[in-house]
Formats: sequence, C-alpha cells, structure tokens
Amino acid sequence: MFYSNLRNGGTILCYVLCLRPGVSLSKSVYQSPSTSLVKPNASVTLNCSHKIPRYDTVLWYKRSVEDTALNLIAYIYYKTPTVEPSYKGYFDVKGDGENDAFLHILKPRQAEDSGEYFCAASIHSGTET
Repeated sequence: MFYSNLRNGGTILCYVLCLRPGVSLSKSVYQSPSTSLVKPNASVTLNCSHKIPRYDTVLWYKRSVEDTALNLIAYIYYKTPTVEPSYKGYFDVKGDGENDAFLHILKPRQAEDSGEYFCAASIHSGTET
C-alpha cells in the first residue's frame, strides 16, 4: 500500500496499481480501465486498443511509484506476444498488435507492483535480411 500527494494538492491511496488515464494525447490509443485498485494475488487485465493503419505492435510499460523510468514489460507484434525476461511469470500479453492487446497481471504480489501502466501503439521497425 502506498500514499502519495498529487501535484494539485490532492492525495491518493493505492493498494496495488494505478493506471494512466485512458486516452493518449493523440486520442488514437485507448487504455482501459483508466484506474484500478487490486488486492494482492488477484489477477487483473488491462486493455489497449487502437485503429491506426499500419501500426502492428502494442507495447506495455510500467512506471514504479518511486521511479520516473518507463520499463518495458511486454509487447505484441501482430499476434506474437513477448514478455520481457524479468517479467515472465508475473505478466502475460495476448491479442493483436493491429487492434486490441491485453496485459494480464497474473498475481500482483507486493508494493513493487504498484505504479502506472501505459500502453503504446507502434510500427515495427525491424529489418529482414
């Protein structure tokens, strides 16, 4: 559990995770739910959707409570999911990078799972030889 002061003078109390507001600045990528409070060991699923032509990848990031860095958790390229090695067993990703992707937080464990979760849509930039 953590307690934090917000910039506008308000306060927030979160048990496991807070999510970034549901719509990106471009209004082309949507994330839901916009906020969620989850008890330890209760799984939760986050949804990210977009309708951006030619964008084939959805990426999921986490910013911890006491950190400003965005850490890549997982991504889905077309229908191929990849979870970063340090997050395997704690997160799962499903869906389609061209439309909707889902991040499953399998078992939130401790305060270290608290934070803001972000999704982003992208065009895969890999080059084939």
